[in-house]
Amino acid sequence: MKYLKKAICALLIFSLIPAAGCSKLEGFKENLESRMERRREERKEDDKARSFSTANDFEDYYEQEIRRALQKSDKKALKGLFCETVLENTYDINEGLDYIFGLEDWSEFKFSDGNCSSLKEYQKDGRWEYVNCRVDLAKGNEKYRLFYSGYASFRDKVDGKTKQVNSNLGLANICIGKLNSKDALENPVYSSINGIGHPGRETEEKMIGTILNIYEPVKKDGTFDENVTDGALAAIMTDSLKNGADRKELDAFISFIRIGSLSKKCGYLCFIGKEGSSVTVTVTFRFRLKDRCMRILIRDGKIDGASVSEGKESPKPQSGRIKGFSDMMA
Repeated sequence: MKYLKKAICALLIFSLIPAAGCSKLEGFKENLESRMERRREERKEDDKARSFSTANDFEDYYEQEIRRALQKSDKKALKGLFCETVLENTYDINEGLDYIFGLEDWSEFKFSDGNCSSLKEYQKDGRWEYVNCRVDLAKGNEKYRLFYSGYASFRDKVDGKTKQVNSNLGLANICIGKLNSKDALENPVYSSINGIGHPGRETEEKMIGTILNIYEPVKKDGTFDENVTDGALAAIMTDSLKNGADRKELDAFISFIRIGSLSKKCGYLCFIGKEGSSVTVTVTFRFRLKDRCMRILIRDGKIDGASVSEGKESPKPQSGRIKGFSDMMA
């Protein structure tokens, strides 16, 4: 009986070992998968945060990442490619994601004909390189052209030392347009504002495009055609702003945009947001080795106010007013 009891105890012990072993094994497997997933995310963040040595490196990396996200219908992955600054300042990223992924099932599309161009700027206290890229997607006769852009490198002077600014590294903009049989775009491409282009921001995109291009009318002697410029601006202003804006401020507003747009020492970050029932567009100009932040208030599809301040703090525009520009241009 004594030996029988020992034998039964041994059998019970050995019968429990596999179950306990399986439980531990499953736990180990789950922990391993969790660690691997976390490491993949960390590696992805490392890749996104690093500075690319050339525009082509930027293009190669983001074309691969965008293709993977589209073909796997992974909204989270595509959203994660944008730089922190864009994600923090753009309210309609999810609307853009819904639009792009709602157009087609991208899993069967092939990518081809990618290319890029870059704009490099060197300043006293920093350097940045902005890269514009495009790639074609095709499935049979269905063709699209995808545009994307962002910062390959961005350095600013922080606490007296030139440092990498990782929050600005990554994608700034993605937009897509359908191509016809002649490889021409059939529909508009919404690319003036950072984030993801979609029809819901068409009015604001057109307006910002107009604002950033009112300097275009130039006479043969190199001077600006004031009448054409004022007309272009007046056409996109509300009546209350046209009637209420101080003429000195209005002239300074036009000059400010010209300097910001034409200077070789300039770049800009353009974001879309909401302020109550109105849409706001915030533009941070980088010129004269300083940051100047301008916010434009858009109401019913027209400019209804604008304000500017020095530094990165975003000023608050008032309806029917243009403020701060004459001080900047003094």
